[in-house]
Amino acid sequence: MGRWILISLIVLFPIRAISQNEQFDYEGYKYQRIAERLYNSAVEAINRQDYYGALFYLDSVLSLKPDFAEAFIERGKIYYTKERKEDALNEFHQALYADPDNGEAAFFEAYVRFTMDTSSVNSDDFTEAIKNRYALPHVYYYRGVLSLLDKRYNDAIADFTLAIDQKANYAKAYHDRGTAKRLLGDYQGAIYDYRLAITYDPELIMSYINMGSTKKKIGDFQGAEQDFTVAINVDSTNFVAYNNRGGARYILGKIEEAKADFQKAYDLNPISYTVMSNLGNIAAKSGDYEAALDWYNQSLETNPEYGLAYLNRGLTLEMLGMLTEACSDWQRASELGIEEADEYLKECKE
Repeated sequence: MGRWILISLIVLFPIRAISQNEQFDYEGYKYQRIAERLYNSAVEAINRQDYYGALFYLDSVLSLKPDFAEAFIERGKIYYTKERKEDALNEFHQALYADPDNGEAAFFEAYVRFTMDTSSVNSDDFTEAIKNRYALPHVYYYRGVLSLLDKRYNDAIADFTLAIDQKANYAKAYHDRGTAKRLLGDYQGAIYDYRLAITYDPELIMSYINMGSTKKKIGDFQGAEQDFTVAINVDSTNFVAYNNRGGARYILGKIEEAKADFQKAYDLNPISYTVMSNLGNIAAKSGDYEAALDWYNQSLETNPEYGLAYLNRGLTLEMLGMLTEACSDWQRASELGIEEADEYLKECKE
């Protein structure tokens, strides 16, 4: 039997000749190469924080190639850095007009609108960036923030987790994931995330404050007091930390220390209706009911919808023998969602 001899064949494909109408666009190629070099010079200038030099290069790029989307994007970033948000937004719009599928432009367009008015953006805006291959940690983070604002806490947790998967030391993502967990009632999970946020950013004061607030939820008032104290050590001008530590100390029976904290919070922010109401609580605790009523009145003048001030003013009015007025305050507190007021309203029906 004969053997088959395998022969390798070289297949030649015909090359189509370029017609006169399809000649190589040398001028277009030249301008493209020049534009790319100018763009690279602009990026180098941005890295040196030479924004004026960068804008000169980027303007030159766009004079050569008006559809160079990346140049619009970088120019938009510079304008945003210079707090020219409307100009930045226009640049990102121009980038999307030049390249509708540019994920980076889609993200920054949505991000600038987010910083101007969160209600003007929704999760789909950031999803669009992800679809167009711009799936960086901060894209998931801001989509998670919008879900958190929309009270879609599980979606928020999923996105914060995706951000953390890509950036293990993303402190803000840990903090916000902790907040979403806290709002779902997972207090231990929230504390765990707040601790991780602090590990990666010891200056992230809201992690201490929210961890302390979560500990108050589970009855760990001493732990809460400690967390608020650390927050104050990080930033002694933060009135929330003083107010919240005052609340923990009040519950622990440290009335004078609580009073000092509330007064410090008031000195730092004399228009806080929460702090005014807490000062009312201190005055009522010491039996100075007239001063307490004055603080509650100031609180409600600042925010007529603050239910706790109605509740506590009602308790003070009751102590003064003014039950009819107290019942009116408890009724308003109940309407504003303060469930404890419903118990006191039973006295009004007897």
